[in-house]
Amino acid sequence: MRQVPTSPAVAIAASLRAVGHPRSATLRNGATARIRPLRMDDAQRFGAFVGQLSEGSRGCRFHAGIGDCEPATLQQLLSVDGVRHVALVATLALPEGEALIGEARYRVGEPPGSAELAIAVADPWQGQGVADHLIDCLLEAARDAGLRRLYGDVLASHTGLIGFLHRIGFQSCAQGSGGRLLRLERGVAPRPPQPQRRPLGALRRWLAG
Repeated sequence: MRQVPTSPAVAIAASLRAVGHPRSATLRNGATARIRPLRMDDAQRFGAFVGQLSEGSRGCRFHAGIGDCEPATLQQLLSVDGVRHVALVATLALPEGEALIGEARYRVGEPPGSAELAIAVADPWQGQGVADHLIDCLLEAARDAGLRRLYGDVLASHTGLIGFLHRIGFQSCAQGSGGRLLRLERGVAPRPPQPQRRPLGALRRWLAG
C-alpha cells in the first residue's frame, strides 16, 4: 500500500505539483478564476468568504450554524501544513482586490491512506464549475501524496451537494447521527507509472551514429 509521505518537503512538493503556479480556470459564465493553495495572508479574504455564505451553504460546509469566523476558528481553518491538511481556494481578480469564491480541502485521517474532504462555494458562484475545478486539483494533490480514498460526511438534506459528489464518482456508503449525515467516498486512482528512460541506450545510439 502506498503511504502518505512522512517528509513535509516531499508532501508539500506533491501538493504543489497538483497546482503549481496558480491555475486559470474558465467558469461556465465565462469568468476566469485562479486555483491556488490557501495561504496565511488569506485571513481577511477567507473570513469574508465564510461570512457571506448563506445559512444553508454554511451549514452544508460546517454542519452547524456559525456566523462570522471567530479569530480562533479562522486561525484553525488557515493552519494547513500541506502534508496532512491540504487546502485549495478559487479566487477572482476584482478592481478592489482578490476575492475568494470557493475552497476545497482534505485532512488525512483513518484508516491509513484516507482523507476527509470538505468543500464550499460562494452562493452567487454555485453552478458555475468552481467546485469541479477545485476537486480536480484536490484529487491530483491526493494522488501525488499517495492517498487512496477521499470521504466526506454530508447533511442528508443537502441533496445538491450529494448529487454533485455522486456525479464526480463518490458513492454513498453509510449514514450516521440518526440518518442526519450521509457518508460518501471515492477511490483515488494511483498515477500510471511513467516509462523509464534509458539514458545509457540513448548515449550508445548517439555514439554509434
